[in-house]
Amino acid sequence: MALHQVGARIEGDIFQGMIFWWNAAMLLRPSSKVVRVTIENDKAAGVDDVSIHYAAPGIDAGGRPCAADYYQVKYHVDRSSEYAADSFCDPSFINATRSLLQRFHDARSRLGDTDGWHRLHLISNWQWSATDNLGPLLRLSDEGALPGRFFTDGPRSALGKIREAWRDHLKLTEDAFEDFARRLRLRVDYLSRRELKESLNERFINVGLRGIPVDKTQNVYDSLTQQLIMNGTNSFDPQTFREFCEREDLLASLPPSGPPVLGIRSFMRCAERMEDECSSFVCVAGNFEGRHIRSAESWQSAVVPDVASFLKNASQSLRSGENHLLLECHSSVAFLAGYELDRKSGTQVFPVQKGIRKSVWKPEASTSTANSTWATTASATSRGGDDVAVVVSVSRDALADVKAYAEGMPAIGTVVDARPVSGVGQRAVADADHAVALADSLAEVIRTNRPKNGGTTHLFIAAPNALAFFLGQHRGALGKVQLYEFDFEGERGGSYSPSISLPA
Repeated sequence: MALHQVGARIEGDIFQGMIFWWNAAMLLRPSSKVVRVTIENDKAAGVDDVSIHYAAPGIDAGGRPCAADYYQVKYHVDRSSEYAADSFCDPSFINATRSLLQRFHDARSRLGDTDGWHRLHLISNWQWSATDNLGPLLRLSDEGALPGRFFTDGPRSALGKIREAWRDHLKLTEDAFEDFARRLRLRVDYLSRRELKESLNERFINVGLRGIPVDKTQNVYDSLTQQLIMNGTNSFDPQTFREFCEREDLLASLPPSGPPVLGIRSFMRCAERMEDECSSFVCVAGNFEGRHIRSAESWQSAVVPDVASFLKNASQSLRSGENHLLLECHSSVAFLAGYELDRKSGTQVFPVQKGIRKSVWKPEASTSTANSTWATTASATSRGGDDVAVVVSVSRDALADVKAYAEGMPAIGTVVDARPVSGVGQRAVADADHAVALADSLAEVIRTNRPKNGGTTHLFIAAPNALAFFLGQHRGALGKVQLYEFDFEGERGGSYSPSISLPA
């Protein structure tokens, strides 16, 4: 075998091992729902690279419990090809006698449902073709689930044609195909090895494992993965995995207990499982398809009461000291969290924002050293209504989009543009102290400009969730507020849509 072929195989094994360690590390966290992780699972041929089982009744998977996740990992050292919908019906695409769809359906048939409902994941670093009709609709926020339109669009539509081609390829009835297809998670263009290594290192540290040395070529975790497969010691529960880590001297220390962590989730991130990171959490993602609400009424009928009830119950048990709040949610929900945990609630709750690394926004100083002044400009709309729209341009300039939207809203007569004097952009908020100071002064801007006749302030927030949370804590100064969410992906007009109205 040529050197480059050997290298490619080794890189693929290393990537598969990283997926295994990412999930196995959660066996060390007491609050984790993970009860077994297996690499090279012979019982799941076709999706056998890594499998994860959860404690009953399972983890939340968009409104239904999921008992297990099965992964097939396809790592490529180059970008010589890319996925398209028809790739899944083509055995030659994976140099096999059966296509990806057939292999996944074979696995589904063998696994059955004796252990509960499960998902079937494809993880690959190849991209989707730019001309493909399906790929752009798959979101990391849904972990690569097929979009709702895939199942509802007519047979002559672009998605309908793909659906029928896949169903004909598998020779399934409509019901059997839908049951199978709703389990699929096509996580294409996944994290690079570098990005996954960074996230993996953070997880290792959080659960008390030794980190991966950044100044050395050798990585003990890579060699241990190979040994596990060769020795047949490939499946672990929490006890056997801890014993293995102790034998191999992988435990650095007990993970710090830290402050209690609450969580609010309204969408899913790539490789994220909030229930493993929180003391308690609420998930309202079942009300959304990706980041879009399934029904506009659900904001008030489901999202608001579920989040408010969770926070009310949680606040009764929060300890008197520091508490953290993990926000994997829309800015409207982050604002709602602050509204429910306002400064009169008696709790010390500090929001956490997550990118590749978590950041707790806990103010440390009495005053911010950064400029917290807002530049404001008011302009009248052509509609002449009594309500006021306040545009909060922090992470991006939202004024033009809001003005265009407000022209179609007869109730809005004035648009107030508010932006930090220090500038607009992804680094506009210096730190937690700056965020709190900005929220304090912005609350005064809203109080000064809100309608005098008891009308509504229409609030358009383009800012970090932590800032939205701190602003929501000023509920007494805000009056009646209508919040909005922006369609960044352009799937529903590329404009704003109303979200939460407060007080509810």
